[in-house]
Amino acid sequence: YPVSLNFLEQRTDGKITAETLGIGGKGDVSLDDFKYATLYVTLGSSVAGVAALAFLPENVGATFCYFAALIPILFLAVGSTTPAIIAGAIVSLRGNSDDKSEQEDRVCRHEAGHFLTGYLCGLPIKSYEINDEGIPCVEFYPSTDGDAMGRELSSEEIAALSVVAMSGSVAEALNFGEAKGGENDLLQLDSLMRRSKDFVGAQKQQDLTRWGALASYNLLIGNKDKYERLVEAFRAKKSVAECIATVEGTN
Repeated sequence: YPVSLNFLEQRTDGKITAETLGIGGKGDVSLDDFKYATLYVTLGSSVAGVAALAFLPENVGATFCYFAALIPILFLAVGSTTPAIIAGAIVSLRGNSDDKSEQEDRVCRHEAGHFLTGYLCGLPIKSYEINDEGIPCVEFYPSTDGDAMGRELSSEEIAALSVVAMSGSVAEALNFGEAKGGENDLLQLDSLMRRSKDFVGAQKQQDLTRWGALASYNLLIGNKDKYERLVEAFRAKKSVAECIATVEGTN
């Protein structure tokens, strides 16, 4: 599935790029962001440790100082193994410029994108529930066998999961010009790729991710009417059966 960024941009009329997907533009977390975050965590922990020794009883202060000293070490450990978690935290702390109605619309379109592509890819629904914002969120099993625990995932299953994972960000990019809610999808896709029967190196993972974005774009554009009706179903908090009927054209 070799898909370059240039090919992806060309095949989507410039609508889907690294920048619009939120993985290569001004909204990205830069190296300087990581440096400053490490600096703030280290300084904050140092100040907290010194304050604990100065103002708390001796034994209690020493205990708090010890835990404060561990914070930068844990921060570096997480940053070196799963930097996306740190990046996601930094992005969250930056805040969101969308108003409430736009944010709700963004989430509805993101989740509707997942629902449509997951259903079209033949994946069974694992969960469908209302989140804290009052919007339905859907999660699919990674295989027609359910969780497929105890076995590795085939290349076809990984390909389908790539499509579903990228569909939320693609749906956002198509409607708002940029995606803001795809970090968790990428993290989940990364963990699923580790279960692949075939080794998925860094280059192949990038190829699969870009191919998934292109495939989900084609599905969303090719089923635009169904997608828009599904967005309305999500806004109305319709049930799974009603959402499926919307996709099937029976509702």
